[in-house]
Amino acid sequence: MKKWIWIAAITAIAVLVILLTRQGNSEGDVRRLIEDVQTEALDGINRRNPNTLDAYFASVAEGAQETGLAETQEAYKNFIAQMSGESVQIHSFNIEGVEVHEDGGLARVTYRMHLSVIRGGAAVFTVRFTQNLAVLRTLRGWRISGGDTPRIEETTGIWPSR
Repeated sequence: MKKWIWIAAITAIAVLVILLTRQGNSEGDVRRLIEDVQTEALDGINRRNPNTLDAYFASVAEGAQETGLAETQEAYKNFIAQMSGESVQIHSFNIEGVEVHEDGGLARVTYRMHLSVIRGGAAVFTVRFTQNLAVLRTLRGWRISGGDTPRIEETTGIWPSR
């Protein structure tokens, strides 16, 4: 009888470790996605490539909401379209929180960013904001499925500047 108790205890511990590991991996995977998006977004802006983030977004066929998806993708593309000769410098980028809901394959990421648009060596626009992103688990891994309107905390200058 004691043998069965030990087997049951070891099995319970193994299941608990597996569940905790899976949850940790999901949060880590979501964080890596957002960090990769931040790096690629800056590169895409400075190369004037509005499509550089397309692979990081879920599609409607994968379960993304069409409106939220379009608004989030279009905001990035419109920002790039307004640039002519400027570059962007990110002063800080912090992931403030990640909430993963394993059952639904959903996550919410809150990040805070401080960036400047630079022209001729001077900042013509600076903004500090916080935004929530909706993230969806797809067959391709975690992908952005939309986002809230950024909450602007501080700005200097006007964008677009013309």
